[in-house]
Amino acid sequence: MKKLVKKVSKIISATIATASMILVSAKNTYAAGVSPSSGLSKAGIKASSGSASITTNLNSLVLIVITVAGFWIIGCIIFAGAKLAGSQGNQQARTQGFIGLAMSGFGAWVIMKAYDIAGWIAGFK
Repeated sequence: MKKLVKKVSKIISATIATASMILVSAKNTYAAGVSPSSGLSKAGIKASSGSASITTNLNSLVLIVITVAGFWIIGCIIFAGAKLAGSQGNQQARTQGFIGLAMSGFGAWVIMKAYDIAGWIAGFK
């Protein structure tokens, strides 16, 4: 029991010492002559105020995702329907078919909301 107490006290003291060193040494230390506010302009990168190109690219990306997901959902509905049709009184297969149809519907709803989700993500600046 004494050995356990000694080990625990050593671990606690080492943790406190490490935390105190981290807190004491945590300063805004940057590379010599570089500040985060002017780093992009010194590198030759100019900030553009318009986000039209980002929106155009995001819209085309979302359209591709919606198209692929639409075909995927159609495949899931066909597979779940075949599972349900072929259940032949098997309760487990019937349940899998119904759950497959429900998840396909949920996936279709998420894809229908893809533009809203993309707009929410694009709002982070």
